[in-house]
Amino acid sequence: MSKIAVIGATGTIGKIIVRDLVTSGFEVIAADMNEENLNYLARQLGSSVQIAKLDVTDLKQTKEVLSEAKVCVNATNFKFNVNVMNAAAAAGVSVLDLGGLFTFTKKQLAMDAEMKKAGILSIVGMGSDPGTSNIFCRYGIDQLDVAEEIHIRYGSTTSGVTFAFAPDTYIDEAVKNALAVKDGKLMEIEPLADEEYTHFHEDLGIQKTYSIIHSELATLPTSFPNVKQITYKDTWDPDTIEKINVLNELGLIDTKAMEDGTVPRRQLVSLLSKVLAAKEKPIWGIDSLLVEVKGIKNGNPTTLRMELLSGYQEEWDASPTQYATAIPASIVAQMLLKGEITEIGVKPPELCVDPETYISYLKQKNVELYTTFSETRKLK
Repeated sequence: MSKIAVIGATGTIGKIIVRDLVTSGFEVIAADMNEENLNYLARQLGSSVQIAKLDVTDLKQTKEVLSEAKVCVNATNFKFNVNVMNAAAAAGVSVLDLGGLFTFTKKQLAMDAEMKKAGILSIVGMGSDPGTSNIFCRYGIDQLDVAEEIHIRYGSTTSGVTFAFAPDTYIDEAVKNALAVKDGKLMEIEPLADEEYTHFHEDLGIQKTYSIIHSELATLPTSFPNVKQITYKDTWDPDTIEKINVLNELGLIDTKAMEDGTVPRRQLVSLLSKVLAAKEKPIWGIDSLLVEVKGIKNGNPTTLRMELLSGYQEEWDASPTQYATAIPASIVAQMLLKGEITEIGVKPPELCVDPETYISYLKQKNVELYTTFSETRKLK
């Protein structure tokens, strides 16, 4: 059995994961609620794709679909991560997802014993960030004698209103408290706080970035407990921040049901999806995932900087963020299928994916990867 199941296969990220797996020569079981979109995907990609209409809240049905595969990529909304993990354990199939926005990642990590009992591996957060970001952190730490700081930044030159993921996730990032490790302690900070100017690759230049809630902070502090400073910051359009703040003040992003049963957030997200779909496409630019690990090498202050650039993929009509998120999931699914990852239980990418092997795959994709190693020495 050598098939890879992709759940949420017709979604924003899922359809690009399916394309990359097929292009890489793998058979895929594409599972999703939307049968019409599944049929369209199958017509595009041919016989390498087997489709299955699936409701991931149905454990029995999900187990049956996964039982036909060896590896599962979960590209659904993070709120279904636990559902998919339960089905994967029942089917005896290793699984990876795209992240749990910190809170759900914590719930998933608590399922370690269950996954070990099932003899499978669940990799939590294997997209761009979390995912590639975690592996870059591991790579940087391995290059130093002592690691003291980790700083993850995401930048973009795309203009126009766009949601590379579910609008629901973007709203949460803007209004929920962010997290950071400061002086060795994990703490909550105000959303979009600690703004700074980040120097990205020259194609992006200097951009203002803000702290937001992110899954890396659910695993990095325990994976690397001796690192005293860990931060994650993303670039945000100030106009978007202002609009979300207004929606928040009006109560339109509240997740609690009103007296008549209406859930404001659900209505807002549904409307946003329809309105944005009718608008003109954004002007696609370049995305940058930047990871800096600071510490000591040979007794000297040293910084390792890794930066991944991704652009719009015209052939697949994939935005820079879609591509940068889908490719890592596809790569690690392939590594699992080939037996290049052998751990079991629940693990973040930094504790189970070999950085050198992963980077060797990544360099074959349509991205640009830059590294800078800076060691400060005193002249004698």
